[in-house]
Amino acid sequence: MKNKSAVAVIAALSALISGGLYLLFTRFPTMPLAASAQAAHVDSAWNGLLIVEGVIYALVMGFLLYCVFAFRAKDRREQGEKFDRSRGRFVEVGWLAVSIALTLSLAALGAHELRELIKDPTADIDIEVRASQFSWEFYYPQFKTYGAKLYMEKGKRHRLILSSKDVVHAFWVPEFRIKQDAVPGKAIPMILTPTKLGEYTLLCNQLCGRDHYNMLATVEVLEHEDFESNMKAEF
Repeated sequence: MKNKSAVAVIAALSALISGGLYLLFTRFPTMPLAASAQAAHVDSAWNGLLIVEGVIYALVMGFLLYCVFAFRAKDRREQGEKFDRSRGRFVEVGWLAVSIALTLSLAALGAHELRELIKDPTADIDIEVRASQFSWEFYYPQFKTYGAKLYMEKGKRHRLILSSKDVVHAFWVPEFRIKQDAVPGKAIPMILTPTKLGEYTLLCNQLCGRDHYNMLATVEVLEHEDFESNMKAEF
């Protein structure tokens, strides 16, 4: 009976903690606005990880809180039971087995979402992204034009071909989620499909020198007509 009541108390505490975490993350989202088709895959993997971690945290904290009150010493001189090894090896074996299963499951989830991101290399628009200390330059081969501001068309698949003139940089727009390094001597493709109109900030996400913090560019997502008119304008 005592064991059953202990399980019930731990379950109740864990449920309360889980509910608190759910309200916290619902009220204060951990991710910014999702503005690309690829963001859904990143958010799916992130939310899956967050749920698993939240459940584990709630169970562990529920158990610890129960132990703090249920097994507290009645006298300051009282000592707990002393032992140099566990009397039930099944606890360690079970913990390791569950940990391995969770690790492999989360790795499988991440691999699945990564495969969804990279399985289709086709694109509607190619854009060459050239990085250098400490600026970005964008060239549009189909329109034979270039500029320091990145224009993208809503709903179209863009192949961003990243290169660097000097050191390693990294293309990252938080609302688009995915990040890709730009490496000297290499042309690295990256597929992005913006889904929301507006202006976003491109950051260099790889420490690249003294003015790394100021290596920014504006990204504007436009409707088809506005995108076409910007491509025809002189830069």
